[in-house]
Amino acid sequence: MGDSKEAPPSLPLHLEPELEVVPLWIDGVAASAARERTFPVYSAKQEKNVYKAQSADAEDARRAADVALKSFDTWRDTSPYYRQALILKAADIFEARKAEAVEFQVQETSCEATWANFNVGYGLVVMREIASRVTSVFGAMPRTASDNNLCLVFKEPIGPSLLISPWNAAFVLAVRGICSMLAAGCTVVFKASEHSPRTHHFIAEVFAEAGLPAGALNVVQCRREDAAVVTETLIAHDAIRKVEFIGSPAVGKIIGQLGGKYLKPVLMELGGKCAAIVLDDARLEDAAKKCIEGAFMHHGQICFSTERIIILESIADKFTQLLKDHGEGFAPGSGVSKEVVGTAHSRLVEAQHKGAKFILGGPKYTGPAELLPTIATGITKDMAMFDLESFGPSVSLYVVKDDNEAIAAANNSSFGLNASIHTTDMYRAVKIARRLEFGQVHVNASTAHNEATFPIGGTKGSGWGRNNSQFGIEEFVKLKTISLNMDNEAGTFGKG
Repeated sequence: MGDSKEAPPSLPLHLEPELEVVPLWIDGVAASAARERTFPVYSAKQEKNVYKAQSADAEDARRAADVALKSFDTWRDTSPYYRQALILKAADIFEARKAEAVEFQVQETSCEATWANFNVGYGLVVMREIASRVTSVFGAMPRTASDNNLCLVFKEPIGPSLLISPWNAAFVLAVRGICSMLAAGCTVVFKASEHSPRTHHFIAEVFAEAGLPAGALNVVQCRREDAAVVTETLIAHDAIRKVEFIGSPAVGKIIGQLGGKYLKPVLMELGGKCAAIVLDDARLEDAAKKCIEGAFMHHGQICFSTERIIILESIADKFTQLLKDHGEGFAPGSGVSKEVVGTAHSRLVEAQHKGAKFILGGPKYTGPAELLPTIATGITKDMAMFDLESFGPSVSLYVVKDDNEAIAAANNSSFGLNASIHTTDMYRAVKIARRLEFGQVHVNASTAHNEATFPIGGTKGSGWGRNNSQFGIEEFVKLKTISLNMDNEAGTFGKG
């Protein structure tokens, strides 16, 4: 259930004996898959295999879930201060070993080192913020009908949880989910991405180095063709009490169906068709720069990427030229795989055949898995690009008459993750933001803006639930109500 297929290996694996083999991580140690099958981890940029990885099957999945359940019996009772200290220690180790985390991501996902550096640095901020909120989880004492009664509401860890996170922000999305679960008192089964198993295995190694008890974090990865079986086995397992999935809407629908089938709650952060609205009083130079960066950085492979730019017609000519000025020469980096890039390319080709025009770029390759940054106009509903994520360095430009048309255009999507508004009038910005159907609206910032203290998540087809800080921890606790009836001396506290 990954987001893309592996590209064919450049050489048969038996001719690449020097490749490091990435194992599973179960019960605190590196573990071989039951059938000892492996798959290649292919670098689209280098056009070669960079690792081999052990491929889990259903038996391995059940073993990981069993271990997580056994470990939960003791992890749930650890002190919040212990969990806090452990997460902080892990963050310190990651910081000391940052170069390794960066290199693994560059090798596996073909991202630029600048992106990998940002990803790790921001991940450390996220980890430390979650650690600071471990002690903020507390219950309540609701009023009762009688003064002789008492109601206590506890927040307890929901239980062993399954994390499925992607390759495009391989470090931060993984540590965010893992830390939220551990902070709540849950143990974790982490289904790693087939595109970044070495990065994800490294995360498990560091948590073990920080002192995380064996079994509290278990990591399995598998071949794409085994993903459906492994994923369903994990979700169906009695030990797994909640699922977090970050990925494409198409796979999100499958995960949601499995959650319904086995009655497991699911936290979903899916893709978006993020819109940037540029008003007539905006600082146009700044807005153009942020729109271009939001659309093209990391080859457009961010769920928060700017996919649509909506501008008022009174500034259309000037702003369009500014977009071209900032877009020309922009280096977006490489895509993760030829299939992901091929999908983005095919959407541009289809749009062109149906009448779209390009004011910058077009459906052209600049490398084995690299596309030319593109700004398209004339995108209509009969084109896939209209409401499907391109996940490439391309953006659609729309011109509208006024604020109301801008709001309608932005909301004309199945998705609702991030949006941005560029204006110098804060009242106008808030008024528009309140009417936008998005989980996050950023004013005078890129759609890709995020901070560790913000609740982050989608609406409509972009998922449900919230991540980051205490908001993410609260996703992995359950409420337990205990009422005490003390009428007529029915009971006392203790023997006194």
